Amino acid sequence: MAKVEFDFYTRLKLNGRVASKLPKVISASSEFQTLVSAKIIEKISSGRGYYYQLSKQDKFETFYQSKFPRDGIEVTTEVDNQLKYRDTKATALKKDRVVFIRSFEEISVNGKDINLKKSMEDFNIFSTVFKTLKAKKVCFVENLQPFLEVEKLLGKEYTYIHFYGRLPRKEVLINIECEEYLHFGDYDFVGLNEFLKAKEVFKNCSMYVPENYDELYKEFSKPREQKDTVYNDVKNSTIPSVVRIREELMKNNQFLEQQVVMSEIV
Repeated sequence: MAKVEFDFYTRLKLNGRVASKLPKVISASSEFQTLVSAKIIEKISSGRGYYYQLSKQDKFETFYQSKFPRDGIEVTTEVDNQLKYRDTKATALKKDRVVFIRSFEEISVNGKDINLKKSMEDFNIFSTVFKTLKAKKVCFVENLQPFLEVEKLLGKEYTYIHFYGRLPRKEVLINIECEEYLHFGDYDFVGLNEFLKAKEVFKNCSMYVPENYDELYKEFSKPREQKDTVYNDVKNSTIPSVVRIREELMKNNQFLEQQVVMSEIV
């Protein structure tokens, strides 16, 4: 919203007037209403409609400078977002992604061949700013705690990865090279959406569904959150495992967490 405000007030500053049709974040704000009440911005009739005109330039300049003290900088970092918009999330930024890796095989990370067996024995985890990964078999684990002991369930033949935050966009995932990709996430709409995102990149991609999924679902499933999004790709998918879980989600309004599957073996 901060960028919407910046664009609006900058346009008003440059042009002196704006059309009456305003973004709701502007028209409904107490800040804008105060500017109109003080006649710093005036509502001017025009034919059957009206427009907003900048009337007190000096007072508006004072307001603008206090709100956007560094309006001319180029935004490349969250710090820039804060300086320009007073909001670190005002504009989407291309960010480095941190990845956690657990592997018992020799793999290539960021162009360097490494064997993480000793790291697993000493520290149980390896992390880096992600650029590239090459491994024979890769398994993405959605939640951190299961990730830290997932080999007890799926064995040591996989290179396990967990990204800080959600699974990256396609442009990042294509930098993972593997013969097989296994997706192990929550059995909800987010987890299904993440799986389908991965399947766009990896040809040999499957989703881990335990053999006793039905029994676990009956005993341990929990209510979906009210704001749980039904993603279009999940809604339209014909992949049997996705259809199976999606239909249960829709019918029962319940989902199964990844941690429940792990609880069977740890």
